Amino acid sequence: MDARRQSRVTDTTALQPPGRTHTATAGAPESNRWWWIALAALLLLGLAVIFALPRLMVPVHEATVPAQPLPPAGDAGDMRDTAQQTLQTYLQLRARLELDNAGAWGEPDWSEAAARTSAADRYFAQRQFAAAARDYQAALDHLQQLEANREVILATALEAAARALTANDVDTAIAQFEAALAIEAEHPDATRGLTQASSRRAVLEQMNRAQAAETNSDLEAAVSAYQQAVQLDAAFEPAREALQRVTGQINARDFTAAMTRALAALDSGQTGAAGKALAEAERLQPGNTAVRDARTRLREMRAQAGLNRLRRQASGKVAAEDWQAAIELYRKALAIDPSAGFASEGQRRAGERSTLHAQFDHYLDTPARIYSPAPLANAEQLLAAASEAPPDEPRLAGKISALRELVTGASVPMTVTLNSDGVTSVVIHRVGRLGQFNSRQLELLPGDYTIVGKRPGHRDVRKVITLRPGMSPPPLVVRCEEKI
Repeated sequence: MDARRQSRVTDTTALQPPGRTHTATAGAPESNRWWWIALAALLLLGLAVIFALPRLMVPVHEATVPAQPLPPAGDAGDMRDTAQQTLQTYLQLRARLELDNAGAWGEPDWSEAAARTSAADRYFAQRQFAAAARDYQAALDHLQQLEANREVILATALEAAARALTANDVDTAIAQFEAALAIEAEHPDATRGLTQASSRRAVLEQMNRAQAAETNSDLEAAVSAYQQAVQLDAAFEPAREALQRVTGQINARDFTAAMTRALAALDSGQTGAAGKALAEAERLQPGNTAVRDARTRLREMRAQAGLNRLRRQASGKVAAEDWQAAIELYRKALAIDPSAGFASEGQRRAGERSTLHAQFDHYLDTPARIYSPAPLANAEQLLAAASEAPPDEPRLAGKISALRELVTGASVPMTVTLNSDGVTSVVIHRVGRLGQFNSRQLELLPGDYTIVGKRPGHRDVRKVITLRPGMSPPPLVVRCEEKI
């Protein structure tokens, strides 16, 4: 409670109901005691109005309480009630406006309302209730006018702050933005504007540094200072425009230098250096026509260089009879230039030789294949078709010789001795039935043979014999001896 309110509360001890005489002596009549009880209750009600009622109110959305009209003059009791009611309405509105920090932005209405309230307090203490009611109503009118003009005051402060900030009048801008924030503490425009105004001096200092650097043709230093200004205030348009302008000058300078290096490298056949320079130029100015033309020239140079390199590499693989690797190199060359004759012809020949080598490898990697009649016949046909290898293909010659040796060995029969008991029937799969015998010699080609012996009332016997060229197989016993 402020001093004025304290004064108002203490002054009410001097008020007396109409027809009563005030006395301060210890032996006051019983009626005076009831007067003091009533006065104390009024004081408690006043305190409740001042401290409790504002907390129960919603200051932002509550409508302004209209002033009560004054009753006809001459009725002291009615005028006193009117004054008290108007005072209560005033105190409620003042409490609400205090929560809105009106003391910081409500001049002159705030001070004038306080002055009229002080005058009304004095009139009330002097029992001039009509005058007190009039001044309480005047004070209330000031606060109601203040509350009604809140948004206008806020808009005016924001407009004045924006003008000052545009003119770089930092002190005025800060003061006006702070006034706006006093009215609405979290107003986004005022909050943002105060931040801008607070950094404006530092922004202008960086702008001066940047302009001095531009004057000295130190574009990098100018960009750095302009960037600092933009970082301090991203909404400061002069800094953003200057940064874009100087950045563009640096870009044009660096682009010209990169293109000069690229064209010089192309003229001297340095495709690597040309590519690096063009990449830098493309990064600086994407889609530039000069870069596009230079890249076309570079692609043609690289394509020809690539074809030459692939041709040399493929020739090396052909000499080494690495036909599959040669095919891959020729395929790459055709991807660069589908009309490259050396690549199409080389791919065809390399494909034929690769297929031929694969056919020989089919038997040489698994020699056991050849010990079957059909594969042996196919191998003989392959040897007849391949004939002799060219002098520059020693690997093929070696494979032809190795397969011919396998085919020759697979064509020479081997002697096999079978011993039995004269009662076991013997069958050799893929050869035929031999019947019952005690001993028998057969001429068999190299290969794998399954021999089965059968005898009634006995378990069958199954044996496998592997014949390879150069072997001397021992006699094989085939007898069914285990009874069932």
